[in-house]
Amino acid sequence: MTDDERLEALEAERLAVQAQGGEAVATTVRDAATLIIVDESRGEPRFLMGLRGKAHVFMANRFVFPGGRVEQFDRDYADGFELAADADTRLCASTSSVFTARDAAALALAAIRETFEETGLLIAEDRPPQGRVPTAFAAFAERGLTPAAGWLVPVARAITPEGAPRRFDTRFFVINASRLSAISETFEPPTDEFDEIAWVPTSALSDHSLAPITRSVLQDVTTRIEDGTWLDASHEMPFYRVVDGGFRKDLI
Repeated sequence: MTDDERLEALEAERLAVQAQGGEAVATTVRDAATLIIVDESRGEPRFLMGLRGKAHVFMANRFVFPGGRVEQFDRDYADGFELAADADTRLCASTSSVFTARDAAALALAAIRETFEETGLLIAEDRPPQGRVPTAFAAFAERGLTPAAGWLVPVARAITPEGAPRRFDTRFFVINASRLSAISETFEPPTDEFDEIAWVPTSALSDHSLAPITRSVLQDVTTRIEDGTWLDASHEMPFYRVVDGGFRKDLI
């Protein structure tokens, strides 16, 4: 799809959500983070995705990447982490003056925490944690591991438009599955957030129920995999949001 076609799909869904109305409409936009784990070990890239059940308010019956909103304990824990300068630049672009490097690190930590909660995978370095560890990261500390925030590369950002029951300012990160201790085909997450977890090859993406924003970001990531820049945080990343009544894509 061309950029114009992708923006048209995003706009069509935005209007459809607004037309549905519903109960409460979210007004607060919360910071969130999601992690795209890419496995290239079989030649064709595969993406780790999970199916959200029909009972979910946000992205129900859709395959998504593991992720969720940033919590205060992510921010508290972020004091002990520092991202690479390029990653920090990407994450701090087009933000308010109160958004700091600590907030950027909290995004990476939230993506890692949510990935563990939803898939059971530990994105971590083999070294003991320093300082006080929040309960939400206890599984890492118990194994003598530290969340590997520095391994994550930011590749996209998207703000949920008005009219949705939940609104997030989401940063999308990528990581090579080769960073994992093993590339598993089975998963034992500590929660039941996903009804199904699977590696989805590029050629099978069209067979899965994906939101337009998920498809759009996947196309961006696939393009960067093909040109070899997907793990280079110095490259600008797309920022999807509604401006003057319509979806827009900028590079930040």
